[in-house]
Amino acid sequence: MKSEKLKRGLLVALVWVLIVAFWEGSYRIIEWKAYVFPAPSHILDSLLNLFGMKTWFGDPVWLVDAAGHSQAFQRDPQWPLHGQDLQVTGSIWNSQLLEAVGISLFRLLIGFSISLVLGLFIGLAMFRFKFIDALLGPVFLGLQTLPSVCWVPLAVLALGINETGILFVTVMGSFFSIAITLRDGLRLTPTIYRSAGLVFGAHGIKFYTQVMLPAGLPALASSLRSGFSFAWRSLMGGELIFVLKQEGVGHLLAVGREFGDVGQVVGVMFIMVLIGMAADRFIFAPLEKKVQSRFGLGG
Repeated sequence: MKSEKLKRGLLVALVWVLIVAFWEGSYRIIEWKAYVFPAPSHILDSLLNLFGMKTWFGDPVWLVDAAGHSQAFQRDPQWPLHGQDLQVTGSIWNSQLLEAVGISLFRLLIGFSISLVLGLFIGLAMFRFKFIDALLGPVFLGLQTLPSVCWVPLAVLALGINETGILFVTVMGSFFSIAITLRDGLRLTPTIYRSAGLVFGAHGIKFYTQVMLPAGLPALASSLRSGFSFAWRSLMGGELIFVLKQEGVGHLLAVGREFGDVGQVVGVMFIMVLIGMAADRFIFAPLEKKVQSRFGLGG
């Protein structure tokens, strides 16, 4: 089993290496313009630049003169790094990218925590009271499909261009999903759990804390996973539009757009995807799998 998994992982890695090599090779052969669509070397240059390192991996290897003769590319002797490939212009740990990631993760922690509290409270209320479910359920389903950037104009007008506005966009873009996912998950709780709890005297608040909450842990794990993805997307959308003193990852995307640095735009998008994948793979997916396995729901 492990050997098959290892072979599959190596095969996937090999395919991605071939894709990147074909991508870079196509740029070198076709010689398309980097400002139209960057090659992997341009993206690497932009990302390392955000780490405070100047590199020139995307430079052409060969130049063709007017007579059609090719010659090795030579950098201008006035360049500070003539004959070198790397220049560290500052501390890597104080780099612009790491600082932006730290700011965004701090905002995400606060916004996601607020979304979680609101989503759990309202989701449980919709499960318990049919009137609340009929009142809010259809509205929440509709608002869940609303793109998170649609909340930005309202946040700007009502709250101003500040940290509160970004948190508002993050919360409004995610807590509807948490509430709906929790409500639907609790509905799938076996009826025998509720009956057994009532038989053994679990009434009132005890019924929810000692019966429904443990039985609803699989639904809670699923709501955490979906809520995080919505919160992360909402935060990136808010940072892309809001211009604040504390510049997050989304702001780096806007900077790349303003300066026409397509490599930075694609590179920052890659960082966004990487953070989302890492959080899902190493935090929420194992948590959901462990809870489902505990309740005998794992495949």
